[in-house]
Amino acid sequence: MKILTTKTILSKIAIIITAAGSSTRIGGGIKKEYLPFKNGTVLSVCAQAFLNACADYEITDFIVTCPVGGVEACRAALDGVDCHAPSALAMTEGVRIVEGSDTRQKSVYNGLLAVNGQPDIVLIHDGARPFVSRQVIMDALQAACEYGASVPGVTPTDTQKEIDANGFIKRHLVRSSLTAVQTPQCFRFKELLEAHGRAVADGHEYTDDTEIWGAYCGPVRVTKGDVNNIKITYPSDLEALK
Repeated sequence: MKILTTKTILSKIAIIITAAGSSTRIGGGIKKEYLPFKNGTVLSVCAQAFLNACADYEITDFIVTCPVGGVEACRAALDGVDCHAPSALAMTEGVRIVEGSDTRQKSVYNGLLAVNGQPDIVLIHDGARPFVSRQVIMDALQAACEYGASVPGVTPTDTQKEIDANGFIKRHLVRSSLTAVQTPQCFRFKELLEAHGRAVADGHEYTDDTEIWGAYCGPVRVTKGDVNNIKITYPSDLEALK
């Protein structure tokens, strides 16, 4: 008799990589996701990492968000991505590019609305995190299959304090109870799509998708992140690409 595992039951996934930001903090006049890295770009390396890691899952949709009017530039940055891996066989449209909006929340919602398949789980990843490992992806994906929502996180190395509006320490936080979250953030697709719709209606701007899930769906499981899974944000981060 075949034993049905959580992975067997929930095998269809959608992947959304966010690259709709303006990259103003990085400077240099080129979007950080489009910077050269390895044999491609930061964005293409991200996309390939997910295609390679998710070879045992059926990918119903692979969507990349881009700035408004930036579809062609995004397509050029994705040139060379191999969509012929076994995991991509269900992707009849290949990697699709969807215009984002002025906030990450709205851009992710645009990506969710563009999903045509019927995935069980959606993985949402920052296009500026090209160092994500297969282990981080798999741990987060499998936790989402089991708990409904997950996010990789790492314990901060610096002691954390909460400050008031005037810049004085208000509360001394316990570092072991804190986590700095990364991506991919993974969720049951239908519930997240509905939660995003409700978030639009309530008019509140949320910091990320785990906050939206927490507001409307429930708790989010934290999986083991990786200190190397950094997000390219500032000029000093460019050293990591060399």
